[in-house]
Amino acid sequence: MMAVIPEAQATAPNRSPARSTGARERIMATARRLFYTRGINATGIDLVIAEAGVVKGSMYHHFGNKQALVVAYLQQEEATWKAASETRDDPRASATERLRVFFDGISVDVLAGTFHGCPFMNAAIEHPDDLGVGQVIAHYREALASHIAHLLGEDGSSTAVDKVMVLYDGAKTSAKMTRDPALVELAADMACEVVHGHGSTRRPIARKG
Repeated sequence: MMAVIPEAQATAPNRSPARSTGARERIMATARRLFYTRGINATGIDLVIAEAGVVKGSMYHHFGNKQALVVAYLQQEEATWKAASETRDDPRASATERLRVFFDGISVDVLAGTFHGCPFMNAAIEHPDDLGVGQVIAHYREALASHIAHLLGEDGSSTAVDKVMVLYDGAKTSAKMTRDPALVELAADMACEVVHGHGSTRRPIARKG
């Protein structure tokens, strides 16, 4: 049986004896916790600095400004998500089994009371016009599509990948709004139906008029 790792499980940072490296790690860990649980806009830099236990100069030395910290936060969230997704996956299992484990990561966090939505969706809502944030989100979406394609044994142009992505997004949105893991399981069931009913359909190529 494949072990289910929580969707939001963080990887332990590498500790360095260098004092400046420790400060950066504390700032990042604090920002990740506050941005995710409270929201980016609701979390001021002064609060991050105070709870990280660093001086203001250290914050601006490592990140420059809040926008840079937000971008770094999202980059770390993607790295953590990717590592957890790859760790929980078993390539020897069937596509439907792999999909269920993938969706179960959301349910584990919901049941643990640690799920506060998709950090990338949250950031897109709070910072819709931020170019740096948008670039990180776009990179995550590409990684998500690639991972789902890998689970299905398809290429990125498959409409099955698009359908499962929509269901995965919907599962995260429903989980945030209702805190009901049954809805995540329902989305997983629908994703498995996509696999069973999938032919060789490919996404149509957009043509310029």
